[in-house]
Amino acid sequence: MKHLEFKDKYRELLKSGKKTATIRLQCPFKKGQEVFVHCGGKIIGTAKIIDIQEKKPEELTEDDAKADGFESLEDLLEELRKLYGNPEKVYVIRFRFKEFKEGINPHEMYYGDADLVEIAKLALENLNLNEADRRILELFVKTGSIRKTAMKLGSIKKRGIIRKILRRCYNELRKKGLI
Repeated sequence: MKHLEFKDKYRELLKSGKKTATIRLQCPFKKGQEVFVHCGGKIIGTAKIIDIQEKKPEELTEDDAKADGFESLEDLLEELRKLYGNPEKVYVIRFRFKEFKEGINPHEMYYGDADLVEIAKLALENLNLNEADRRILELFVKTGSIRKTAMKLGSIKKRGIIRKILRRCYNELRKKGLI
């Protein structure tokens, strides 16, 4: 399941139902899809994607601003400028949030109590990896950080690739009884 991430400052707006949309530069989601919702480092619930609209910033409305938890369209536009500069287009992603009783630590969900660097080291020693995965895991072992590794690979957006490799390695190591 894909993940929709928010800063911790939006937690109460999500829980109260006042935040029913988010405006992003990219949209990897599809209408009807269910996604995990992250806030402040925890998975706090799920969201069903209800609607996705591509808009130019000047096409955004007061309703879009309210759905995104802002007091006014001007507040929303100011935040968008701070985050994204002057984008040509944005995506208004509307969703229905369902809160979990307790937040879930994503690390525990995907890796149990295993240490990520240890997963990488074991995978390098014991799994038949392709060259690209091996190079990424070697870099990860050196940096000890998904974020630092992603930046060395050229972009913070590469974190998902690193996480996917680590999850796959963790599952293969578990199947082999090595973790």
